[in-house]
Amino acid sequence: ATALMPPLCTAGYGLAIGNFSFFAGALFLYIINCVFICISTFVIVKYLRYPKTHYIDQQREKRITQSITIITIILVLPSVYFAYNLLQEKKYTNKVNQFVQQELSNKGYTVIYEKLEMNGNPKKLELAFLSKKFSKKEVESLQHSMETFGITNTTLVIHQDSLDLKSSILSEIDKRTAAVSEKDLTIRALNNELTKYQLANPQLDRDILVLFPELSSYSIGIQQHYSKKDSLANLVAFIYSTKTPLPQSQQEKLQQWLQNHFPKDSVEIIRK
Repeated sequence: ATALMPPLCTAGYGLAIGNFSFFAGALFLYIINCVFICISTFVIVKYLRYPKTHYIDQQREKRITQSITIITIILVLPSVYFAYNLLQEKKYTNKVNQFVQQELSNKGYTVIYEKLEMNGNPKKLELAFLSKKFSKKEVESLQHSMETFGITNTTLVIHQDSLDLKSSILSEIDKRTAAVSEKDLTIRALNNELTKYQLANPQLDRDILVLFPELSSYSIGIQQHYSKKDSLANLVAFIYSTKTPLPQSQQEKLQQWLQNHFPKDSVEIIRK
């Protein structure tokens, strides 16, 4: 459960929000976990020396062994590739952090803006400082220093125009604000949708207990009802329990009372 449920849930989430990179990555991790759980089980079984089952058809046994080997290789190779890229990315990020720390921060320059773009070719490191102004030669010297740290194929961009820097920072803030606002709208819409199905009302509870004391317990909620005509309607389901069945008059009274409280919806009364 620990190995399989998280990637499976992540795949479902990616599919739900339409992010297929999330879906593909999580599904790939799920498949890897399944296969290597099987392999680890096989290793433990071999270690414990359980009796081996021999196939009558040796060709079939050979085909199955080859299939397992091929599937394992197909899954391992992309995993090694992704792990290598992740390692290289981490090493590159560490080099950039060392460069900024040793060549700039340790020399008394206050970095107020740092952005590293790794998807472009060449990569780009953007920096801005509190008060220091760099000449063209100083920028070229820093660019050369980056190579001594092993940072290649990377362009150093230092924002020295306050208006340009302000525009970049405001643009970044706008992007994050827009993302937060979109999430807030989604949350608000989901809360509104959830509210439609919530019928918690203290006054409603008191009225039911007074008007229908025969009820031992009850539950009430809104359900969506689909008909054969492809139409969708809300249905108020009232489920109650009593020691003895309600008289016909009380059933009609309960039906009428619920219909008065929910005039726009159909009402279904069920005794359990």
